[in-house]
Amino acid sequence: MGMHKQDGLSFATLRAAEAVIDTRSLTGAAQKLGISQPAVSMHLGRLERAIGTPLIKKLGNRIIVKEEISGLIRQMLDLERRLRTVGYEKNVSKLKVGICTYTAPLLLGGLGRLGKIKETVSWRISDSRRLEEMYDLGQVDAAFRALYPNEMGPDLVCDYSMRWIGSRELSDLIKRNSATIPVVLANPQSPLGIVARDWLRQRNVAYEVIGEVDDITSAMKLVVSGVAASPLPGFVFDGNSSSLEDCGEIIPGGLDIRYGMFFDDKRFNLRLAMDIFELLQGELHRLTPPPAAYQGHSLARQ
Repeated sequence: MGMHKQDGLSFATLRAAEAVIDTRSLTGAAQKLGISQPAVSMHLGRLERAIGTPLIKKLGNRIIVKEEISGLIRQMLDLERRLRTVGYEKNVSKLKVGICTYTAPLLLGGLGRLGKIKETVSWRISDSRRLEEMYDLGQVDAAFRALYPNEMGPDLVCDYSMRWIGSRELSDLIKRNSATIPVVLANPQSPLGIVARDWLRQRNVAYEVIGEVDDITSAMKLVVSGVAASPLPGFVFDGNSSSLEDCGEIIPGGLDIRYGMFFDDKRFNLRLAMDIFELLQGELHRLTPPPAAYQGHSLARQ
């Protein structure tokens, strides 16, 4: 009796398919997962062989996703994430919320406005790429993080603009020498790292990455020391950070970032997610000075 062997479906293959669904792009999926585009294509091929039909269809430059299949893939991955939490979920009393390190300082001034909500939540501070992994593994119930360039994102999304900040000493040095600008950026596979590098390349800015950091504190220290410029959120100039008094905009123009609030609706209700999202979004806008505040000694690129 003959046996027909079929390709099995691993969760890695399903996650690759989910990334393609989210980004509508093989390149975007590869960036999101931190793997090569051929690896994404390999996983997509395995999936399509296993189910006997294509997941995506190309119409010119557009990628159309079969919604029925994408819905089933999301259900399977949601089940995997929930299974990972079965062992310890009973012992966890507080909901775990992950916050991107670049926006975490906003919690310090805004927690009081959450009222009793803050007693039901514990916070996990990490970079956006790590938060994505933690959320996928069920280690946090919600995550407020930066989005990848082609990522569709959740329902709760806000836009924000960072500025390229450096010390006066660095600005003067670059003006004298017309040199390549030394920069400190996030990991090249993280949302902030990808967006920053794309922004510099599109504007033909001559730059050299002298270091990679994934937390705002390290980035600010390197900026203040005069070592490099780095994209920083505007709220660092809210008057509480005297160490940045001698710093300003090195490269004119904002670096537009999208932030999204992801949450597990099995444990996390929409009202709570919106309360936390609206707090962070409100603080981002409230504490960000107008563009003119950065331009005291900006360096214009010719």
